[in-house]
Amino acid sequence: MRALLGDRYAQLRDTGRVRERALFVSPRIPSELELQARWFTGDFGKHFVSTAGDKIEIVQFGVWNREAGPDFSDTAIATNGGKPIRGCIEIDLVDRNWEAHGHATNPAFEETVLHVFVEKSDREFFARTKSNRNVPQVWIDPKMLPDAFGANLPLARPGRCQAPLRGLPEERVCSVLDAAAQFRLQQKAKR
Repeated sequence: MRALLGDRYAQLRDTGRVRERALFVSPRIPSELELQARWFTGDFGKHFVSTAGDKIEIVQFGVWNREAGPDFSDTAIATNGGKPIRGCIEIDLVDRNWEAHGHATNPAFEETVLHVFVEKSDREFFARTKSNRNVPQVWIDPKMLPDAFGANLPLARPGRCQAPLRGLPEERVCSVLDAAAQFRLQQKAKR
């Protein structure tokens, strides 16, 4: 009888109808949008070490760009404690996406000062602009954020604007939001 039950269990496992769960579940790889949201809020911190060993400090996280081009504009980084360098930051899931997405030949990425990625390839990749300028690269590990990429991660939450706007009267907040909308529309029209 036991042999029969054992054979039946083996048959169920082989057909995939019964399977044991993995002891250690590998973390889900976040989407690029989730990474951008976490980066924008500063959840990964502001001090990093580049793949070349340089110390990178994020001086200004910049403006989140949800259109074509680098993910963040008007950013500033300092390398090895030096003077801040202004430019853009690009975030990719995989290091090789700099080349795969054509950033190296795209003039829109010429002002990029930092390439951030989550997954390392089995080969070393260099990020260069169209003018052959080296772009420092930083690897970030999403596992450093406990429960960071749960299914209920909000892509919008109170951010840097909340504190300055908190004490203003409602009509003043509306005025600021209207001005911001007009500014954004003008920026899009210039493209």
